[in-house]
Amino acid sequence: MRAKRKEQELPPICGKTLHDVPIPVVDILRDNQFGADILSRYYDRVITDYDDNPNLRIFVTGDGVVCGSNPFACVLIDSIVRPQFRLATPVDLQAIADSQGKVADPLSLRGFYKDVALALRSVNEPNGYQAERLSAQVGLKMELPVLIWLSGLELVRDTRSPCQLSFKVTKETHYYTAPILKEPSGHFSDNMVDRKTGFPTAIRGEGRYFYSTDEGLCRVYVGRGGSIDTIWDELSNSQPDGRIVLVDNRAPSHKLPQFLAHLDEAQKYLEEDEDIY
Repeated sequence: MRAKRKEQELPPICGKTLHDVPIPVVDILRDNQFGADILSRYYDRVITDYDDNPNLRIFVTGDGVVCGSNPFACVLIDSIVRPQFRLATPVDLQAIADSQGKVADPLSLRGFYKDVALALRSVNEPNGYQAERLSAQVGLKMELPVLIWLSGLELVRDTRSPCQLSFKVTKETHYYTAPILKEPSGHFSDNMVDRKTGFPTAIRGEGRYFYSTDEGLCRVYVGRGGSIDTIWDELSNSQPDGRIVLVDNRAPSHKLPQFLAHLDEAQKYLEEDEDIY
């Protein structure tokens, strides 16, 4: 058994402060001191803990950012940056989207895909092996389909897995039965999004698009134009327009909806004051 390494505190992240949403600091992983420190720790773990698995050697740098993303790499990055930071969840990304037009210099995430979760619909293919392992961990009696956030999972070496990697559910893992994953593909509007989940409650309206399928385990990402894709079954695939989004972990993601509700209430009072004057 390897001795657990004691990590030094991470350098400060030079992200944006979103005053109108309860995320103190948010940013994509960049080619700077913070990013270099993260990647150094990341590749040290890749070599020592995962036998230099090629499915984790995905990142390239260019134009000041770290490019690339797949669920395996995201989970490992999340474990490295905790407890100071975390990989953005669907709720976080919706809160960031809600900040557009509310801050002077908002963080734009358009033009990139952001891996955030796994969609477990059955223990069949695609990714039947990973689906069976996750199903056993979340509970065989739990009604499918289940949405599992990447943030809070643990990456483990697994010689029986096709990718030699698997996911382990921890006490930090957030998962729940998600009926929306049963819905067919279609458009939805922003006002259909539940802030408690970051997912639409129904597929209707116009604007954003929801990509859906029927079986197995697929990765979930927020797309380049704000779409929600739950059908990509290549867990190890990484593309240059993938981005790792990190947020300050002082505001737990499950508390964001409560904060946002308070902000909505405060906004009503501000509008009432403007009407008076």
